Amino acid sequence: MATALAFPLSDNGHEVRLIGTHLDREIIDTIKERRVHPGLDLEVPQAARAFQLEEAFDGADVIMSGVNSFGVRWAGKQLSSLLKPGTHDLSIAKGLEARENGDLRILPEVLAGEVPEDLRDQASWSAIAGPSIAGEVAVRRDTCVVFAGRDAGVLEEVAGLFRTPYYHVWTSTDFVGVEVCAAAKNCYALGAGFMEGILDREGESEARYRNYDYGAALFGGEPESKAGKG
Repeated sequence: MATALAFPLSDNGHEVRLIGTHLDREIIDTIKERRVHPGLDLEVPQAARAFQLEEAFDGADVIMSGVNSFGVRWAGKQLSSLLKPGTHDLSIAKGLEARENGDLRILPEVLAGEVPEDLRDQASWSAIAGPSIAGEVAVRRDTCVVFAGRDAGVLEEVAGLFRTPYYHVWTSTDFVGVEVCAAAKNCYALGAGFMEGILDREGESEARYRNYDYGAALFGGEPESKAGKG
């Protein structure tokens, strides 16, 4: 997704510096050699180039973390030595981290938590919530997302860098609410998908009557009423 977001950014005339972790060497090497992202199977924009980690941060205004949820803490530790005061930091990974006391933390807070407090307080922390699919963004299909954070002015500034006629951005200062919904939607999507899986199992994938009652029940959760039978 981080590479896909290079498309709206480059369409708006911005320079994009792509970096990878030690697990992304094949991707970075392919982009350097052929300018093609092997996962997307698409040529990256001319305004996007692959860099070494330290070089990419020099003079950067916005830092975007595209690692998955398991790599968020690692990414935060890398940022702790590379971030400059006043940068805008965007997180893409979705999920919640469970703490030992049972509390949950949104991943942008986990990312920021690895950065020294004085530097953390001088940066802005935001996140992008979908749903969106990287390949569709990269081929410029219409996509709607929410940029969430605590500073409305910063959100509008950063969102303006990304907005295009196909990449539509809303903003919200309900940081926790947006991030929780972005993570929970995947659980509901999996549950709703079962309604089709059940039909496939029964050999009724082409049946006239679907399993919409089952899918809708996931969003209700009320006990069955005796009066409703019949």
